Amino acid sequence: MTASTTPGVPPPAFRAASRHHYDTAQLAAGNRLRISADHLAGLAAECAIKAILLDYLGSALTTKGRPYHPELKEEARERMEQEGLSNLPQQDYMHGHLPWLWGQLCAIAGRRRGREAGPLFTQLIASNPFHGWAVEGRYCDETSIADADLVRHLQAAYDLIAAHEQARTLGTGTLA
Repeated sequence: MTASTTPGVPPPAFRAASRHHYDTAQLAAGNRLRISADHLAGLAAECAIKAILLDYLGSALTTKGRPYHPELKEEARERMEQEGLSNLPQQDYMHGHLPWLWGQLCAIAGRRRGREAGPLFTQLIASNPFHGWAVEGRYCDETSIADADLVRHLQAAYDLIAAHEQARTLGTGTLA
């Protein structure tokens, strides 16, 4: 994806980063490094979601290379006016971390049923495997990450990467 960014700063490569984080998460899991594996699985999923949002669901990059969705930004602007907020609530439209990002993905994909988001993709995102996951988990001790959670997070990251790759392979510009 090509977009204007701050001079000298290359645009983010979310698709490539998702695969890199996933591969590294698998290596960490194989070496029984659960904290790193779980953290990287979450980052892989975040990057895959951002790639999907940018490449197939209408998100864009700010001039600083941060992803957001224009429709969500407009809704945030309306919320700001209705609630008399002094600042635009960026968390409403900027694509940040899981699990909040998953909710944005579902909201945006849900608006495109039958268009850009096909039934298999819609089924994939129907339940959030990262509910309760937090990027701050990298600071935890290993006992707080259950093996089942790690397996679920790795599988979800893989599925998101695969959904993006399938859309690229089909060349339809959609997740159908």
